Amino acid sequence: MTADELRAALEAELAWRQEELAFFKNQLNEIAEGNKDKYRKSLVLMLYSHMEGYIKICLQTYVQYINAQGLKRKDVNTGLMAAGMYKEFAAYENLDRKCEVFRRKLPNDARLHRLYRRVDFMEKVEDFKGKELNIDDQIIDTESNLWYIVLQKNLYKIGLPINLFDDFQSDIDALVNRRNSIAHGNFRSGVTAQEFANWEIKVSGILSGVIRLLYDYVNNERYLI
Repeated sequence: MTADELRAALEAELAWRQEELAFFKNQLNEIAEGNKDKYRKSLVLMLYSHMEGYIKICLQTYVQYINAQGLKRKDVNTGLMAAGMYKEFAAYENLDRKCEVFRRKLPNDARLHRLYRRVDFMEKVEDFKGKELNIDDQIIDTESNLWYIVLQKNLYKIGLPINLFDDFQSDIDALVNRRNSIAHGNFRSGVTAQEFANWEIKVSGILSGVIRLLYDYVNNERYLI
């Protein structure tokens, strides 16, 4: 996959989501004026679902693209390198005597186990960095609630800038909060046309920004050190 093909795939993924949302928005023409605000509650649920789902798929697609490049861990930025060393970090944190990654025999004193792991890790770190990069795309986790901090966490985990969407922080968190209130049956009043239009514009800006970000990183190989 080339950078242009990746962008085309992301744009196609966005297009069907936009078409689906437009279809359900058009149903407002068939709904009595007094019920339109109530109907827009369902549109808020759909808008949020597409935002979360789209961002997750975009970031997973980026991870898959990086994996397909056949790079060494040492060739990529620190975030991606750390993501690719999940197995090693998990082994480092596990102080079990039997470990398939670290072979040093641990002393009888459990208090020394952590120190031995540190020595093991430092001795092998260059070997770890020299291995082929392979990141599990399940590292992307929206936690079923894509709060702004969760978005930042996912960007950070794969070496992407975390402040790119700072201007949308309050809008993202407000949308998640409203979605939860509607989904849990705590929000009785409807959603006005102006309120929904504002969220739709902001979400459109976020999703377009995700495409620009990933295309820039892939096209200019910003994932490399």
